Amino acid sequence: MRATYKDLQRATGLSLATISKYFNGGTVREENRAALDVAARDLGFRVNAVARSLRTRRSQTVGVLLPELDNDFHLSVIAGVEEVLAADGVGVLVRSSRSRSGGAADDAVADLLDRQVDGIVAVPSPRDTTALAAAAARGVPLVLIDRLVDGLVCDAVVLDNAEVSAGVVADLVARGHRRIAVLAGPDEVWSLRERLAGFRRAMRRAGLPVPRGVVVGGPLTVAAGREGMARLLALEPRPTAVFALNQELTVGALTVLAESGLTVPDDVSFVGFDARDVAALTRPRTAVVVQPVREIARAAAEMVRDRLRETAGGQSPPRRVVLSGEHRPGPSVGPPPL
Repeated sequence: MRATYKDLQRATGLSLATISKYFNGGTVREENRAALDVAARDLGFRVNAVARSLRTRRSQTVGVLLPELDNDFHLSVIAGVEEVLAADGVGVLVRSSRSRSGGAADDAVADLLDRQVDGIVAVPSPRDTTALAAAAARGVPLVLIDRLVDGLVCDAVVLDNAEVSAGVVADLVARGHRRIAVLAGPDEVWSLRERLAGFRRAMRRAGLPVPRGVVVGGPLTVAAGREGMARLLALEPRPTAVFALNQELTVGALTVLAESGLTVPDDVSFVGFDARDVAALTRPRTAVVVQPVREIARAAAEMVRDRLRETAGGQSPPRRVVLSGEHRPGPSVGPPPL
């Protein structure tokens, strides 16, 4: 037989009003929340989502919008957000900006809104920004992950991209490198702009030039990483170290390095971004920057959950959480060749 509020009342001693408030998204004391979570687990209590949506006029779903569904970072975002929201009985509806080939740029956002999501967690691509701004203007709770959008005032969780990028360059300089190149990605993506800004800042601090050709832009694809790395290896003089600023660029660059006949790090040192599983399989193991993706996703989910619990008259100002990346050194970095 399905457990009820009265079963929870008998197990916890709390009032039906407190129990109802909690399971309908309200805020209760921490000790009461913990007691209800334990009792719900022990009794196998599950919220009747349909009934609750009728009472609260909410769908009890949050949309997760991603540029792609084909890399570990984005899939980990989904898992992290879902894990947090499931505890409140809130489901997750996932959409990709490229899920509808040939569709309008805002199709994915429009689809989420048509399905009456209560809020959106988004890794925004340039094609989504207008639709996301319109959703936020309508009062839909919005939390951005990884990238900020100029003029869009909302909650956000981002990496301290410039700082971690500058730290990688400082380490390369400390090892004696002076000709350092970067696979930078597209300038219209905020996080990539920040990482490139950190690279340039560290080079200026070290009194090093950034010659023409050592900064290679392009789309965030493995193919672009391959093409960019081939261009850098063909430069005269060749860079003694290369830093790739994104996972796909890292994978493409590693492929070219493996095919080039050059020895890492004797001929060229290399640092990647995010591709830690691939990096762990390379020989020598690749130095990488790792984002705390579960922490990022958890912070975003908690933000949107808190927004859903707020009353219309009690909206707090937008918040921004900035987390640190981890530079994991590896034997793919050594001193420059003589």
